[in-house]
Amino acid sequence: MSSEIYTIGYGNRSIQAFIQLLQKYEIQILIDVRTNPFSRFNPDFRSKKLELHLINHNIRYLFLGYELGGKPSDLDCYTNNEVDYQKIQSKEFFTDGIEQVVNINQNELKIALMCAEQSPAHCHRKVLIGDYLQAKNFNIRHIDKDGTILNELF
Repeated sequence: MSSEIYTIGYGNRSIQAFIQLLQKYEIQILIDVRTNPFSRFNPDFRSKKLELHLINHNIRYLFLGYELGGKPSDLDCYTNNEVDYQKIQSKEFFTDGIEQVVNINQNELKIALMCAEQSPAHCHRKVLIGDYLQAKNFNIRHIDKDGTILNELF
């Protein structure tokens, strides 16, 4: 079993540059962890259009934003109107999402978790998901703003 999982944010990248990075790191499945799978600023990153772009490049798309999104609809996940990642991590929907990621990873498929924020340091994919998986002995490799890999150095 591979214990390596990538993360990536699209930010202001073009769809072409984004797909080139996925290809560079040989990503086979892109897992969308945005709570709301659309972009107001870049229509290529709306879930349906993104899925079409990926299919054309032999990359599969999976939406897990309900399970792993950073802004869940469950009001119990908030403290003083701020999202509380520890509360999310204790929820069944979160552990169900993590289980899906782990199961895909066990099939030896190279996966990347995707959100909008380019910098992993400022995104829930690092703090909520990446740190959780790292504690379970996964090697989390963040594709940074410039396309280089950041391991858990921060």
